Amino acid sequence: MNVVLRPIAAGLAAAALVAASLVGAGLASAIPERDAPSLDAPQVTAQALAKKSFTVFGKFTKPQVAKYGNADGAGDLAVAQGTVADAAGKKVGSVTMVSRVVAPSSKKDAQVRDTQLQLHLGDGQIFVQAVNEDPKDALPKVLHIMPVTGGTGAYAAARGTLLMRPVGDKFLMAYDVFVEKSLKSSTFAVDTFTSQAGTGDAPQGIGNVAMLRATGPSASYMLIATQVAGTPSAATMESVDLQVTTATGSLFARSIVRLKGPKQRGATFAVLGGTGAYAGHRGELIYSSDGKRLTAKLASSPGGAKSLTWFEDNGRSVSEASIPGGGFTGAQGFMYKSSNTKAKKSGNYFATLLTYDEIDGITPVIGMIEQEFTTGTMIITGMTLSDGTTGTPAIRPVVGGTGDYGGVSGQASSLQVSGGVWKKSARIWR
Repeated sequence: MNVVLRPIAAGLAAAALVAASLVGAGLASAIPERDAPSLDAPQVTAQALAKKSFTVFGKFTKPQVAKYGNADGAGDLAVAQGTVADAAGKKVGSVTMVSRVVAPSSKKDAQVRDTQLQLHLGDGQIFVQAVNEDPKDALPKVLHIMPVTGGTGAYAAARGTLLMRPVGDKFLMAYDVFVEKSLKSSTFAVDTFTSQAGTGDAPQGIGNVAMLRATGPSASYMLIATQVAGTPSAATMESVDLQVTTATGSLFARSIVRLKGPKQRGATFAVLGGTGAYAGHRGELIYSSDGKRLTAKLASSPGGAKSLTWFEDNGRSVSEASIPGGGFTGAQGFMYKSSNTKAKKSGNYFATLLTYDEIDGITPVIGMIEQEFTTGTMIITGMTLSDGTTGTPAIRPVVGGTGDYGGVSGQASSLQVSGGVWKKSARIWR
């Protein structure tokens, strides 16, 4: 049964919280994603890049943690909010850090966490993501260098790095990014909506999930919103992942949405990357207040793509947990240059899969992999349309990196080729 969502007062169940501001969402039936851009790819040309380097100082609240019962803490979700100021101490924006435990650390009282950070300034947002090792249920205490994965406004299509280190009770946050001076638009329309929600018992509703599915004649999208703060009587906050799918490829976007009251409104997302015809694309996406129209402003990566192939084991440490609306799997393992996992290791990887309950025949899965090569790191993340048991490759956007992979974009596929061995193939631009 299809349901069109209507605005409902904020502070109710997760689905109602999202519906209060984001009406409708979703994804059409699963389609094969392509390893190479097709001939009918949108003609988006990379423009001249503008460099933006600046430093702000962030001060965070104590993290709020939603625990899901795994003995190692795997799957636990932590949220810290804060304000940012310039060197003179003047407030210039806000910052939100959302992290999920990937696996236990070899260090006592530490965790390996998938950390996503959003900086919200007056002229736009910047998104960052990396796997970090930090104290259990606490803020970082050491220097981290993290890939910038995208942005909005003045930072649309941003790429680069964030250097973040503790300074007293604050964090120095030095951004070094490049942004596109000119973006070209593509519009997607949908007309049919379905919704579904999953709720837990964590404080402030942290971890509650709403899934929204929308389909149209030539495009569709899937929206998954995870509540990261809020109370029934106050403003709430949602971390929202959105995938738009067309006949030639997909776009993956992310936003932090702050809600207060039942007024219907749109949102602006950072497009982190894409697959198929949209491989190597970045930009921003404007989501209309009724959820029926999405306008993406995109730039593609210039020049030819570089191909990479490597192999991985099945994970030396795998943890699972039940989360609202689905299940979590976290793993860490080794990378190899060939399918022989008895050969010399070429790196490490950390991975998470958030597999959500089926909605209208679709099983959405949000995956994140940090590939730790010897010369830098690469972040692969995005949404697939099945749980991966069909034997077809899982294809996700490459959204950023550090070292030799700083500013990287593209797409990567993952396919199990024999028992316990996975083949990874990537096409990347820098």
